[in-house]
Amino acid sequence: MKAGVCSYCFNGMLTDNQISLMEIVSFVGKETEADCFEPLTRFWDEGRDEFVQARELADLAKDVGIEISCYAQDNNFHVYDEAKNREGIEESIRRLETAQILGTDTVRLDPRTSLPGSPDDVDVDDLIVRMAKSMAEVADAAAKKNIQIGLENHGRLLGRIGTTKRIIDLVDRPNFGINLDFTNFRHVFGEDHMEAVKLFAPQTRHVHAKDFFKRADKPNEDGWTEIPTGEYIKRATGGEGDMGWQEVFTILHNAEYTGTISLEISDPADIYGSVAKGVANIKNMIAQVTA
Repeated sequence: MKAGVCSYCFNGMLTDNQISLMEIVSFVGKETEADCFEPLTRFWDEGRDEFVQARELADLAKDVGIEISCYAQDNNFHVYDEAKNREGIEESIRRLETAQILGTDTVRLDPRTSLPGSPDDVDVDDLIVRMAKSMAEVADAAAKKNIQIGLENHGRLLGRIGTTKRIIDLVDRPNFGINLDFTNFRHVFGEDHMEAVKLFAPQTRHVHAKDFFKRADKPNEDGWTEIPTGEYIKRATGGEGDMGWQEVFTILHNAEYTGTISLEISDPADIYGSVAKGVANIKNMIAQVTA
């Protein structure tokens, strides 16, 4: 297994134009122990050709000695508008070429999390079926390029264990699995994230690693959030919280997962330092688990 960094660790800085993807790649390659970096589509420079930017990023990554582990796509399959749905599919397929330029054979797809109206007015089962049909088309195009697709368990509608499994089962392609964001199951839906890791480990194509401190009762300090389990969590530097990283990594290793575990959490008060520390913790735990 390899240690990586998600561009989303720098979300606030990227959104506020305080840093660029290129600057992040330089930092990750020169100032951390990471093997890999994962760009996200929303962070390309607006108005510049995506393929050109991908070539520049790939060249810089090579220069600083890291790989691109995965190309994370923002997707929004407008399932009730056939023209927009087709546009979304074609954009996802076009971006497979971006992945190849970046030098990665893994792409993350994002399930649709916005809805055309109230959730009470939407047939979620029909939504899942329609989405799976679109993703199957993307997966078929990816297979021709030897690219693996990972569906992220993401958002407040379609990221539960059951719905994630249903989409994967409906797509039913050998190159289609999960971009496993294991803590999402717990802190978004109150589901047992260890059981989720055990279930999805054989289908894991890429991993996002977040960490949180966890308490049964609310501590008397700021920063703690109640989650559906009734527990309280607070953001932690990766590997130093209570989300059981070592057990997660062990489950993945035993399932013969050899891909990247990509850090996806940082401390807003010390983004650079917490990313470097989180990566070091991933490297250390991988070494222990695979020894």
